[in-house]
Amino acid sequence: MHKIRLKKSISKGVAVILCLWLTTLLPAGCGSRLAGTQQEPSTPAVTESATRVITDMAGRQVEIPAKINTVYCAVPTAEAMMYSLAPEKMAAWVNEPSGDVKKYLSERTKNLPVLGGWMGEKCTANLEEIAKLAPDLIIFMTDLDPVLDPVNKAAAGQTADSIMDQTKRPAIVMNSIFTSTPEVYRIMGDILGVQDRAERLAAYCEQKMAAISDMVAQIPEDKLVRVYYAEGTAGLATDPADSHHAEVLKFVRGKNVADVPAKSGQGMSPVSMEQVLAWNPDAVLVSSNSDGVKCYQNILSDASWNKVKAVKDGKVYLTPSLPFGWFDRPPNIMRILGIEWLASVLYPEYADINLNQEVKDFFSLFFNMDLRDEQVTELLNHSVKQ
Repeated sequence: MHKIRLKKSISKGVAVILCLWLTTLLPAGCGSRLAGTQQEPSTPAVTESATRVITDMAGRQVEIPAKINTVYCAVPTAEAMMYSLAPEKMAAWVNEPSGDVKKYLSERTKNLPVLGGWMGEKCTANLEEIAKLAPDLIIFMTDLDPVLDPVNKAAAGQTADSIMDQTKRPAIVMNSIFTSTPEVYRIMGDILGVQDRAERLAAYCEQKMAAISDMVAQIPEDKLVRVYYAEGTAGLATDPADSHHAEVLKFVRGKNVADVPAKSGQGMSPVSMEQVLAWNPDAVLVSSNSDGVKCYQNILSDASWNKVKAVKDGKVYLTPSLPFGWFDRPPNIMRILGIEWLASVLYPEYADINLNQEVKDFFSLFFNMDLRDEQVTELLNHSVKQ
């Protein structure tokens, strides 16, 4: 009896030792699988990357956060697009919005900090405050003119690289050329994670641009209006036809009379009163930038200006500017509304445009703001035929 139990005990012990020995021969992680059994491939845990690399519109590859929560625009040109696309992500202003501008802003954005920026040939950026703010992304928007494409892209890229070096934050280049507006909306929508919103705005822009383009294409050459764009406090600065600052005028086929070289940086080529008199434009557009209203009033009251055909005929118009410039200064997404305004002003006999309704529709979609008739009247003060 004892012998039988002993044999059973020895047999069990050998079996245990044999099992342990076999286990050590199995590949790690196989557990108790039998040798020769096919192992199911393990699926690695999927972790969402914290960053991604994008190619900006200057051709630069930039690593940015996968999720963007805060954005600082390095130039005012980009602010209108950001405000229309994702105002909750705006982190600061370049310049302090005026009281008139604030009437059209959300409560949150009215109180954002003012940090300066990189405009033209000068830098007003408060690097210390930008460092404290630590935005997820910085946008540098400039004109990437297709004619000067390589030169513009290189210069824009260098500026963005400099911004990154100074702020230690990712900075991307976006194109401010008017016809690129729908494309830029879609790119920014992808970057900011608001693709549906961006597509709605981009599609609206495309539809309005196509409608105005088709309309002005029907105007005979001899009916095109000759226009002078008056800038500066005295109106004796301007931008010629190929300037980034006169794109709206060119788009609606207004004939820019200014035969002067374009000035680099922020533009505004100086001219003389004698040149304006020689050009004798049919209409004058007065820049609403800076002392626009004062310049507008001076043009109407000045004896020399009163010799100009446009002034005699009562065709002097202040470019609308609220909450952002519709024509220029800075060139921005409101130029979509600007082409409708200017087409209706220059070519009322060809433009079948209900400007009051178009303004309301634009503000509702882009700024989530329902305007009253009196607000539209205020926006267009001195900007339409009185």
